[in-house]
Amino acid sequence: MTFTDTDKLKALAIINVFETSRPFGDYAACVVLNDGAGISYGINQFTHRSGSLLAVVERFLKIGGKIGSATMIDCLPDLRRHTASAIVFLTTNERLKSALKAAAVTREMKAAQTAVAFELYLMPVIVACQRRGYVEPLSLAVLYDSIVHGSFARIARGVRSNQDDERAWITEYVRRRDAWLASFPRLASTRYRTRFFLNQIAISNWTLRLPLNVHGVRLTDQTFERLTAVEPTVTPTALQPTDSVPPKPTETSALIPQAQPPMATESTLSIFESVGETVASASDRLDRIENTVNAVTSRKDAAKSLWTTVLGTFWQVVWAIFGFVAGLPKIVWITVAALAAILMLAYLYRQIELGRIREHKELR
Repeated sequence: MTFTDTDKLKALAIINVFETSRPFGDYAACVVLNDGAGISYGINQFTHRSGSLLAVVERFLKIGGKIGSATMIDCLPDLRRHTASAIVFLTTNERLKSALKAAAVTREMKAAQTAVAFELYLMPVIVACQRRGYVEPLSLAVLYDSIVHGSFARIARGVRSNQDDERAWITEYVRRRDAWLASFPRLASTRYRTRFFLNQIAISNWTLRLPLNVHGVRLTDQTFERLTAVEPTVTPTALQPTDSVPPKPTETSALIPQAQPPMATESTLSIFESVGETVASASDRLDRIENTVNAVTSRKDAAKSLWTTVLGTFWQVVWAIFGFVAGLPKIVWITVAALAAILMLAYLYRQIELGRIREHKELR
């Protein structure tokens, strides 16, 4: 059994909602961020530097896109160059940015963006599922989200369930990932991702039946009907003799490319997993640093509380001796000592409450 086109679109939509609060993003989004990546375009912010923008433009032209095509063809040589000068040059090319925005309303550009997003980001995860023998749409979405969000390899290593038992393995993995996210303040706010999957597991919705409420966004049949209605005309290419008649595409074939040859996808997956391991290793170091900082902060709080108690007690003793030797009325030095004790206790209470607030934030 293989994943249907709708299964793949559901996975894309769920993770897009997690990332951008929109099932399929903004096809016309065209911005230049101060990150050196050049133009960022479309539903997955395809960039010049990464080469993904070139992939989208070439796919658009290949399937017969017309609006803005002349400008895009003129810019192809620069899009194929990833040097700093080429990137800067195209960020100031208003004709190209206008052409991209105009083309975004066409079914050809929507198809091109979705297909490239699938090939670059989702296809390696599908291969991983196939290698494991996983067939549930929920499993596809879980693994895709983990790869996009990060630290899949690190958490997967700790799962004790039999990998051949798909539902048991995925369930334990999501629970472990949820606990792991909760353990770091900078990640705890993203637990809505694992909570969504845990809720679907709880109701046995392994096929991701619609409708779905994903982080406040409702996905229905209509969400995907509008997308799968995109069916651009595919022009003959060098891969097809011009005298052959191309098969009529299905409703989603223009959006979801067919599976790649096994050798190509295995190579892609190996690179993908290697990068994931590198990122996980870097994240490990970052998290260790964060935990050390938190530990030092906690020790500082404890030290402040301890010294507050010691100094407050010492001050009371000194004042009591001074008052007694100086012959001050008891009512005076006892009152002052009592006020000092009250101030010390108030400061000590403040430190304890600050510690509780910090602990509460870390657990959220």
